[in-house]
Amino acid sequence: MKPQWIATGLLLALCLTGCGGQERAVEGAELSGGTAQPQAAAPQADFSDTALVGNSYIDSFSIYDAMPGAAYYYRVGLDVNTALTQPMLHGDDTQTPVVDLLAGGDFDHIILFFGENELGWPNRDAFQDGYAKVIAAVRGHCPDAAVYLSAIPPVSAAASEKNEDNTNNASIQACNEEIRQIAEANGAVYIDAFIALADENGCLPEDAAADGVHPAKEYTEKWAALLAQGMGAAQ
Repeated sequence: MKPQWIATGLLLALCLTGCGGQERAVEGAELSGGTAQPQAAAPQADFSDTALVGNSYIDSFSIYDAMPGAAYYYRVGLDVNTALTQPMLHGDDTQTPVVDLLAGGDFDHIILFFGENELGWPNRDAFQDGYAKVIAAVRGHCPDAAVYLSAIPPVSAAASEKNEDNTNNASIQACNEEIRQIAEANGAVYIDAFIALADENGCLPEDAAADGVHPAKEYTEKWAALLAQGMGAAQ
């Protein structure tokens, strides 16, 4: 397991109920959920100052209203390249590229969800460079917002063994390490959703997702709770 509680030139501890030890988030910091389950409900009721941007994982947040009031900008299959060119498939605006939907928004927190659709990319530099461009574009639209990079959650043991498009827990952990490095290099906050949602075998529990990949309601709410705790720690 990679070292935890890493921040640029800083180590601080923050104890959170249900999440084990957790580091106070600062720019370039890492937030992990620890080995225990995070609490099932986010500790705040209104996320109108928050935008979630990225791939199909956000669909679950929208369906289950896991972060009430948040803006959800996403597209199934979106990656760090297409985020700058492809629009949402539904909603009021299906013409503007997903990241550009942030323009004019009054957000304090922007959480990015990328990496899962890029697991099969052989050129890892392309992923890292592309993610840095997304972060730069986000900051161009919302220069005062704090930016968070969510780790990719684990998949079930069955999904990991199936290994569709290189989607297995070993490659997810390798990509998460890249995401952590991207956050550190670009002054963003890394939130380790993998540890928080994994079982004792390092997999998403079999009953946590119908497809073994996208968490259902209970685990989406646990993910939302971790994100909310990370946002609170960063303030």
